[in-house]
Amino acid sequence: MSPRRRSAAGAAAFAIVLLLCGVATVTPPTAAQSSSVVVTNATHTPTTPAAGDTFEVRATIRNQAGAAGPFTVNEVAVEVPGGGPGGRTSASDLGVLSPGTSMEVGLSATVDEPGWHQLNVLVYGQTTTGRAVRVAYPVTVQVVEPQRPQIDAEFDDGVVGAESPVDLTVANGLSTGIRNVQVELMGENVRIDRPRRVGSALGSEAEANYTFDVTPTRAGDQRLTARLTYTDASGERRTTEETFRYAVEPLERDVRLDVATVRGGDPAVEVTVVNLGNADVEDVAITGASGDATLSTALVDRVEPRDTETVRLNVTDLAAVGPELTVRAAYEVAGERHEATRTVRGVFVPGRIELTGIEVTQTEAGSVRVTGTASNVGTTDVQAVTVSVRAGDAVGPVDPGAEYFVGAVDASDFASFTLNAQVDAGNETTIPLEVRYLVDGDERTRTVEATYDPPETPERRGSGFPLVGVGVVLALVVAGAFLWRRRRAA
Repeated sequence: MSPRRRSAAGAAAFAIVLLLCGVATVTPPTAAQSSSVVVTNATHTPTTPAAGDTFEVRATIRNQAGAAGPFTVNEVAVEVPGGGPGGRTSASDLGVLSPGTSMEVGLSATVDEPGWHQLNVLVYGQTTTGRAVRVAYPVTVQVVEPQRPQIDAEFDDGVVGAESPVDLTVANGLSTGIRNVQVELMGENVRIDRPRRVGSALGSEAEANYTFDVTPTRAGDQRLTARLTYTDASGERRTTEETFRYAVEPLERDVRLDVATVRGGDPAVEVTVVNLGNADVEDVAITGASGDATLSTALVDRVEPRDTETVRLNVTDLAAVGPELTVRAAYEVAGERHEATRTVRGVFVPGRIELTGIEVTQTEAGSVRVTGTASNVGTTDVQAVTVSVRAGDAVGPVDPGAEYFVGAVDASDFASFTLNAQVDAGNETTIPLEVRYLVDGDERTRTVEATYDPPETPERRGSGFPLVGVGVVLALVVAGAFLWRRRRAA
């Protein structure tokens, strides 16, 4: 055989091999199927899913027109070889196919590793004669490296029965935007308010935040799953999920009240709501009752766990200095109403001004200067304190300084004052001082006597000359008597 003919024969043989290989490549998978029930087509969306993403496999099952009778579809499954128990999804009791009819079945699948993978669509059923039939159809999928938006979650440990927020952040790190965004939060043993949220689009390098209110129903380690479904720039519909550990504690409710009398200002008590439990205390209404006083009401929106909130209740219509006060706080924890009570004895001494440290000195002008302090010995503030010299027969005020306006004096505090007066030293040893002030809107007036010790004056001591004259007379009398006795003796 010539070289040309050998080359032609070799080329022909090579062409035959290629033809046979091509025939083997395109041989439809229905060759291994039942003669009456076949899978005519199987597609997957997206066409190139990312590793770890969930995608859909949709198969068309047909009972051929020449079949002997109906075919009952008991189960359709998709298997990922090497995927273990989690690599198989199925649907059961799908109905009956009459001869010449078809049905479509969609199932989800996930492949964790990138590369080419062959999945199997399996159909299980039986004919009218009761013969079991199994049909297998391979589906080849190219799985690419995952490039998808990221999901992150931020939340505190949960408490059974107590609602708390779970914040989800969707971050699109792709070079293109995504659209038709759908975010879902799921979990076992939890109640989720509005578990599904939607958005029109999320641009490249952009973030979106979603807050879900979650109420656990069982203590222990639970799982929360966040699912993001979106359409990418190629038009493919994609899904990605993240699962988070969610620790849930049993409910601990412990609410206490601290009540203290407010010093200064108008009569009042401070009520501190102490939340020693592990759930929020909400919608707190604080009231007070007493047989000797009237208390106002206060509201607190929320007290977080291991935290406090303080409010002020005004006390009016006081009928006693130390009234018994009962304070109640009605509140809500984990959707249920409760009440805490505390009874204390208040101490309310109305503001009262005492004039203390009074000193009286003589001035060079002949008037008297009075200095001292206006001291508030009560537990409430006083206002408009004024100290003045009250005029009398032998005492009168002198300007400037006839009256001194002190102003407000806080509880247990004091303020200084200075007054000027004219005193008739021969007839007066006290100076009347009048103090006026307001307590709870009522005017009070009282008078204090300041002791006045007049200085020594000639008028008070008397003249020195009459005393000298008396002494001279006495001396002359004594001398005369002495001379008279001597003469008689001589």
